[in-house]
Amino acid sequence: MADTNCFIYLLDDHPLISSLAKENWAHSYITEIELLSKSTITPQIDLLIRSMLLTSFKVNHTQNISEIAIGFRRKYNIKLPDAIIAATAQLLNIPLLTTDKGFAKIKDFNCFILDL
Repeated sequence: MADTNCFIYLLDDHPLISSLAKENWAHSYITEIELLSKSTITPQIDLLIRSMLLTSFKVNHTQNISEIAIGFRRKYNIKLPDAIIAATAQLLNIPLLTTDKGFAKIKDFNCFILDL
């Protein structure tokens, strides 16, 4: 599963992320919201992001994700989007790929933090 920042680096054509993008990625619905909700996005970038997201499997909201995210927020005091993304990875029992070192404090799931 890829965190939002992986998609941002992919948009910037970062070589390490680009090579990893050849794998089958999943993403949380919250990643789609984070990427597309910036007020500065042009129609061309919007289309590019939407096309990029179509190459990845989107995991939609479930009550189970909410419950796990609630637990992560209570236990680790993390931002809501990060809690939802981590909860989604944990629920699916797949590792999260990220560059955000803040995920290191969550001990309840498998996370690969890239140092770019």
